[in-house]
Amino acid sequence: MAGVKRRTQAERREATRTALLEATVECLVEFGYSNVTAAQIAGRAGVTRGAQAHYFATKAELVVAGLEHATGRIIQQFRADPPHCPTETESVLALVDRLWALHDGATFTALVELWLGSRTDPELRRHVHRLNRELTVGMSELLNQVAPDFLRRPRGASAMVTALAAIRGVVLTSFVSSGQTTTALWKAIRAEIVQLATDVIKQQP
Repeated sequence: MAGVKRRTQAERREATRTALLEATVECLVEFGYSNVTAAQIAGRAGVTRGAQAHYFATKAELVVAGLEHATGRIIQQFRADPPHCPTETESVLALVDRLWALHDGATFTALVELWLGSRTDPELRRHVHRLNRELTVGMSELLNQVAPDFLRRPRGASAMVTALAAIRGVVLTSFVSSGQTTTALWKAIRAEIVQLATDVIKQQP
């Protein structure tokens, strides 16, 4: 059709690769790491098994690439449009709420599936460890950007780790609890994080 730009071969390859990675995340959420197959992922992506194998020869390669894709997406979303709040406390709590929103979603659920799978898979665990570190570093960098004194305070780093662990704990609990229970638990945990952050900010850097 006149006026329609044809995609280059490189653009088509990138589109296929992205479709496979998106499908990997979706299938991990739907079927779980132990049950998902390369055929399911290829079908969800709308490509043949041969095409899938051309990009990722094995299921292991595909799920590792999916892990990198999901981690990169969370880091990108977390760092987008940094909050600009009047006070340090408000800035820190805005990031806490953003962390919760990003963890309470399908992308993080896919990561959890791979984290659990890595318990008995040393090769997968190596990738999980590396990418989890990248995730933590990305969060620290944004915290330093919007609240530069927070991590320099005596309990700043431990407070950030505590908040992150608490958020992930609530998300794990949500897998076996009702939405109402999860909401109530997050409300209580958030109040504790608010108090912890307030106590940290009272200290001199």
